[in-house]
Parts: sequence; C-alpha cells; structure tokens
Amino acid sequence: MSSAGRAGWLALGVVAGGVLPIQGAVNAQLRAQLKEPITVAVISFAVATFTIAVVLLVLYATRRTPKPKIAPLKKMPWWGWLGGACAAAYVTGTFLLIPSIGAAVTIALTVTGQQLTSALIDHKGLFKLPQRSSPSRAPWASPC
Repeated sequence: MSSAGRAGWLALGVVAGGVLPIQGAVNAQLRAQLKEPITVAVISFAVATFTIAVVLLVLYATRRTPKPKIAPLKKMPWWGWLGGACAAAYVTGTFLLIPSIGAAVTIALTVTGQQLTSALIDHKGLFKLPQRSSPSRAPWASPC
C-alpha cells in the first residue's frame, strides 16, 4: 500500500472516530426534545439506513460495488446478527450518557470498553478472527 493510501485509511479512522461524539451529542439533543430515548434510536438508525442505502445505490450505479447478495445470509452464524444489536447499544448508551457525564467521559469510557473487548476478541480468537496473544512488551518500546 502506498504511503498516500495508508494516510487516507488513517484519516478515515480519525474521521470515523470523530463523528461518534458528534452523533452522541446530536442524539442527546434529540432526546431532550422528544423525551423518548427509543424513538431517538429509531430515528438515528432510520437516517443511517437511508444514508447507507443511498451510498450503496450510488456506488452500484457507478459500478464501484457489486450488486448486494442476500442468499449468503442463510449461512451466517447466530452471532453474525450481533453487529446491529451492538450498534443499537452503543448509540443508545452514548445519547443517554452524554447529558449526564459529558461527551469526553462518555467517549473515554466507550474507548476503554472497546480496548478491553478488542483484547478479549484477539486473545480468544472470537468471531472466527485469528487468535493473537498480547505481546509481553510493546513492539515499539526500546529495551532498557
């Protein structure tokens, strides 16, 4: 991968992370207006579904992605459906927490949860991912 390509992926990671507190803050304000947390989650996911559908249609129309295939869903393991449930838990959790403890603390806690869960997934090789042991020391650390 070229250095420009790598920089693009790194920038995308930063942008993707940056939109999470914005999403939580906006949804928290929507919750304050509507007074209905589950309705806020439904609105958030309806807008997300619409947005993804438009992107998919544009990419398909410009031949940048193949036609979606539904048949492989029949072979998906039970845990393959957890992604949507995890997204719902994250979105709902953030817009409930941000007004009470603030955006910075909420995101710090969610990042902590991500790190701990990621380490468990790697250590156990969960969800058919390769099992990876934690290094005894960070690979970038110099020996003392």
